[in-house]
Amino acid sequence: MKIGLFGGTFNPIHIGHLALAENVTDSFSLDRMIFVPSKVPPHKTDGVIEPELRLKMVQLVAAGLGDRFIVSDFEIHEEGVSYTLKTLQHFRDAYCDDAIFFACGTDIFASIGSWYEYEALFDYVNFIVVSRSTMSFEELLKTIPPKLLERVVQADEYNNEISGRIILYRMPEVDISSTEIRSILEESYRRANLPDGVYEYIAENRLYRGNE
Repeated sequence: MKIGLFGGTFNPIHIGHLALAENVTDSFSLDRMIFVPSKVPPHKTDGVIEPELRLKMVQLVAAGLGDRFIVSDFEIHEEGVSYTLKTLQHFRDAYCDDAIFFACGTDIFASIGSWYEYEALFDYVNFIVVSRSTMSFEELLKTIPPKLLERVVQADEYNNEISGRIILYRMPEVDISSTEIRSILEESYRRANLPDGVYEYIAENRLYRGNE
């Protein structure tokens, strides 16, 4: 099988996240795309709401996407910080003979050199790095550690390795920021590029309203 992992804070999950998940799943013919909400993201702490609430919103979204899309609560129930290495080890144990792909944007992957034991991550998965207007592929390749450059291939050059590759994949831009959405929600409950179920859940539970 071909397994996709899409990790993140999802604070909150929005239609940009959905576009990436669906596009990557279809373009790479993935058998399964697994959303993996983080419990305590190592690079983000301010303004992150409770993990159970973020998990619920991701579950609401996945329920409407079909059988290929599921949600893992692995990081939510793990102790301590949500290090990517621990997560990838978990899924490699679960899918020991399958190709696994970890999807993220160029803006996220640009910080790979600061991730915990980042070189070991490639023992477990391929990374699908999706184009973002905030950082081009050219800028990315100047930012990541030089020792990783030999792992880089374009999407049409990928040769079915089960792990070890950095696959550059260009998809239509969907420039939506969770930070901007939270800013909108702090002032008024507008839909703000949120899926219907997520918008309704946020409004019903009055999330992201600061000190209210």
